[in-house]
Amino acid sequence: MEKEAELEEIAELEPLPEPEEAKKTRRLPPLLRLCRRATVFLSLTLIATIIFFLTGNQQAFLDSNLKLILQIISVNAIALSFFSGISSLECIFYLVKSKKFRMLLHLIIYILVLAAGISISLFSLTINLLSEGISF
Repeated sequence: MEKEAELEEIAELEPLPEPEEAKKTRRLPPLLRLCRRATVFLSLTLIATIIFFLTGNQQAFLDSNLKLILQIISVNAIALSFFSGISSLECIFYLVKSKKFRMLLHLIIYILVLAAGISISLFSLTINLLSEGISF
C-alpha cells in the first residue's frame, strides 16, 4: 500500500522544465585572465612595498634595510611592467581578432599600468643609485 501511494505521488509530480540556454558571460581568454591576475597581484604588492618603504623611511630604518626594500620595489615594478606589457600585446591581438570595445578599455588600462611600472622602477633604481653616493 505504501509503495502504491508513493508511486501515485511520483506520478502526480510535474516534470521539470527544460533548462534555458546558458547565458553568455563576458569572460576573458584564459591567458589574458592569468596575466590580469598577475598584474593585479604585482600592483598590490608594489603598493604595499612602497608604503612599507615610506613608513620605514619615516621611522628611521637602517640604510641597508631601506636599500633592500628599494631593490624589492625595483624587481616588483619590472615584473609588473613585463606582465602588463604582455597583457597589452594580448589585448592588441584580441582587439584585432574580435573587434570588441572592452578590449580597447583593457588595453588602455594595461598601457597606463605599464607606464606606471616603468616610471616607478626607474625612480626606485635612481634612489638606490643616489643612496650609494657618487664616488670617483
